[in-house]
Amino acid sequence: MKRVSMTVDSLFTLVLLAVFAVTVLFVLMSGAGVYKDTQTVMTERYQERTCLSYITAKVNHYDEDGRVYIAEVDGIKALAVDEQMGGLDYTTYIYCADGAVREIMVEKGQPFKAADGLLIVEAEKLEFVQNDNLLKVICTGESGKTAFVTLHVASGIGGDAA
Repeated sequence: MKRVSMTVDSLFTLVLLAVFAVTVLFVLMSGAGVYKDTQTVMTERYQERTCLSYITAKVNHYDEDGRVYIAEVDGIKALAVDEQMGGLDYTTYIYCADGAVREIMVEKGQPFKAADGLLIVEAEKLEFVQNDNLLKVICTGESGKTAFVTLHVASGIGGDAA
């Protein structure tokens, strides 16, 4: 009788251990699925977030006396930021060309080609919409996902606003 009792106890312990192991396996598998989905979304949204964060930082840094405005570069709408260094006036343009958000700094009034800009992040499209002191920046990444940010330009959007 004692031997049967030990066998039932051992069997119960093994079944309990098996149930625990199967439960742990299911939890790990569902967690891996959630992680994979989250990683996919994060990767897809990286381009838009990077683009918008970069432009937001530029606008916030140069927001004074109408130095931020919308201009045209090779027929493309661009965000222009004026600054003065060493007694010379320079303009930094941020725009989208050849599948990428690009930036170029040139002496004010100097011609350049859109393809000359430094690649910031790959993107399909970049748009700027001005409404009084509000600047809406819309970025479409390579995945086709679109994100936007609306910035208040405290000093007013100046220059050749379009």
